[in-house]
Amino acid sequence: MEQLLLFDIDGTLTRTENGHLPFNQAILQTFGIAGDIRSVVPDGNTDPLIVKDIFIKANVEIEIGAERWQQFTAKLRASYRQHVMRGETTVRALPGAVKLLKALSVNDGFISSVVTGNFEATAEVKLAAAGLLNYLSRGAYASDSEHRSDLPAIAKRRCEVLTGQTIAADRCVIIGDTPKDLAAARDNGMKCLLVGTGRYPVEELLYWQPDGCLADLSDTHAVLTTLASL
Repeated sequence: MEQLLLFDIDGTLTRTENGHLPFNQAILQTFGIAGDIRSVVPDGNTDPLIVKDIFIKANVEIEIGAERWQQFTAKLRASYRQHVMRGETTVRALPGAVKLLKALSVNDGFISSVVTGNFEATAEVKLAAAGLLNYLSRGAYASDSEHRSDLPAIAKRRCEVLTGQTIAADRCVIIGDTPKDLAAARDNGMKCLLVGTGRYPVEELLYWQPDGCLADLSDTHAVLTTLASL
């Protein structure tokens, strides 16, 4: 039976430089408030909860309805595209990410998809900029739910519809870089491989006892061997 691999994006597959520029611009354009993503810790969180944290940090009380979230999503996508095109924001694949996804794409034992705290529109911009978009099937995003633990089941259902096959939860592996990725895996009865390419070093990630843990994705053979053991 195939394994469904659910990759986080930020800090796992990609690194973004000056990502605060489009994010902060979208906040100002949508809400008329100067918020700064650098005032909070976004790692492992979803975009809606990041925005709420920013407003809490700034002592701003605001109610955000569905229509306003749609506006913010559109503004964020446009802002990201503009900043990337101008070279003011850069998104690059982390070491080994491209090679790994290429290897997985020709291996019948794996299906590669995404579980991310980004809105889907923003995720597409980032993955395209990093040269990774074509290797990943549609997964689950902050536009599906602001709660990260809701997303793995959504991604699994979408993959099942795409392939016409039922995938057992224990054949799904969330690959991320934060304890929140592990928590989402545990909440869904899935396995988890953590990599030390984000805010948390391997030593700290090991404390949380994931099913697998690697320094990074640079050694394709080591990643495939680890996944096969899960």
